[in-house]
Amino acid sequence: MENKELNNKVSEKFKTKIAISNFQKEERLEKKSKYNILKFVATFVLTLGVSVGMVYAGGVIYEKIFTKPEKIENYIEELKVDEEDLKSIISKEQAINIAKEDVKKYGLELKEEEIVETKLQKAPNYDEISYIIKTNNLQISINATEGKFRSFWLDDNYSTEEIEKMTSSKEEIIKVAKEKLKEYGISDEYKLSYISSNISDNEEKSYLWYLWFSKQYDGLFNETQSISMTIIPKVNQVISFSITDEPFDNNEIVITEEEAINIAKEKDKVINSKNYIVSSVEAELAIKRVNPEVYLKENGLTNGNETVTLEDGTTYSYNAYKMNGRARKVYVVTISYEDRPFDQKRKYFVYCTTGEVIGGEDIFDLDEIEN
Repeated sequence: MENKELNNKVSEKFKTKIAISNFQKEERLEKKSKYNILKFVATFVLTLGVSVGMVYAGGVIYEKIFTKPEKIENYIEELKVDEEDLKSIISKEQAINIAKEDVKKYGLELKEEEIVETKLQKAPNYDEISYIIKTNNLQISINATEGKFRSFWLDDNYSTEEIEKMTSSKEEIIKVAKEKLKEYGISDEYKLSYISSNISDNEEKSYLWYLWFSKQYDGLFNETQSISMTIIPKVNQVISFSITDEPFDNNEIVITEEEAINIAKEKDKVINSKNYIVSSVEAELAIKRVNPEVYLKENGLTNGNETVTLEDGTTYSYNAYKMNGRARKVYVVTISYEDRPFDQKRKYFVYCTTGEVIGGEDIFDLDEIEN
């Protein structure tokens, strides 16, 4: 029997949870404890794990979620909207009509005669195409595939001298933001997850405030399901507003914090090629997007960025890998080092269900500085 056929049969057995009971019926296993039976099954599954894409965790068999990240071979070409793309998106007229209707709830008006540009914008990393609709003081983004409003940006028309006098406290601006969400008809399931200002070291002089409101799952903020806005204090004007609503699998927590830390430490032994001395390791639950950063580093790539020189001589830098992995519940394991310059830390995302390392942060930034 070919390996592929064998793997398929074994995979199907375990997915239907028949395998364990069948193994238990074997005479040679009758005297084994339940734990040993499960261990036997787990070992058998793990020997086929790479080919059948399964992981044994917490007494249950799960499918792996992390796959080799896809590289965009010709990024500049992928930026272009081609004929195939046009077949899968709404028309320009439909996008304008959606924009005209949706901005009303934000107290704005889009007049068709004032539109100076409507263009398609493609984001290859996220497999996303948007219509960007512009007037002289308003820009609106519409998801071209789903036909949904994504964001607006408004030119406030204030001079620098005027806007610098418009300040409010953090407490005041949070109250304003919540009132705006209510006015816009946004559900109260969105909770404040982040706030900052344009002058972070002196909030009293801040004249722009940036706020994020996100959905929560088990007390964890999911910023892939969020509302972000920028507000000018005093006049309480929202000059930018964006909606992010990406798929989220509210996966169960099977892996323990201790297990996640051990998994990240083992991965760091591979990635920490300069042998920085680990000073501390911490872990916390969070919701993060799957990303390829740790995988790339593990396979000898400093980062996912590449550059190309265009015909006009312009040098264009871009991330050559897909970044559209959906969000998952993870342990973010943060490793600090005694001797790494600038106190740079590395973070590993350990998937709470299977223990796979499905991404990370702050992995590449410092290497470019060091070199």
